[in-house]
Amino acid sequence: MQNIYSAISFIMKGGIMMYPLLLISVISMSLIVERLIFFGRIKDLDVSLLHRIKNMITNRGMEDLKALLSVQKTPVADVLATGTDHIDADISDMDIAMEQHALSIVPKLESKLWVLDTIITMAPLLGLLGTIIGMINAFQIFSSKGLNQPTGISGGVGEALIATATGLIVAVFTLVFYNYFNTRVRRIMKDMEFAANEFIKIVKQERK
Repeated sequence: MQNIYSAISFIMKGGIMMYPLLLISVISMSLIVERLIFFGRIKDLDVSLLHRIKNMITNRGMEDLKALLSVQKTPVADVLATGTDHIDADISDMDIAMEQHALSIVPKLESKLWVLDTIITMAPLLGLLGTIIGMINAFQIFSSKGLNQPTGISGGVGEALIATATGLIVAVFTLVFYNYFNTRVRRIMKDMEFAANEFIKIVKQERK
């Protein structure tokens, strides 16, 4: 309990801007956990899957191919399933269908990342605003009571430093995960593009 009281006391010393900083830190944590779970369910491209697809197309096992892709539940499998649905169409039409489906998946991958991006920008600014408010309070005490109230002056400076540190901590913490999620999105997009191109190559070889 003592630790909890100490934490609350520390937060209260940070001034009024600690409240919005705490709010966006909770939002950041919630979104990070949600995105970690989301991306954790998406496996990287398994090259052996393309070999299995090639064998199934060669052996005309289209039903087995559709069943295989339906249980994968990954963006790559969804794109390849679209290609399978258009396997009897022209190559260009198949390519367009897979590309359009891949583009429809991207917003789901990037969902909520804009919120983390906003928090990265907002947190230091809120901390800076807290710094300004704290310094104003310190100078007001200094101008009205001079050096007779050193505790009040140091309290205002402390308020400024706590708010600044909190804003930077929230921003840095969020930035690490934001960059990780962006990296995952780019990797998944590359996997979808690579798998679609390999699928087209397989179909072209079988049509010769």
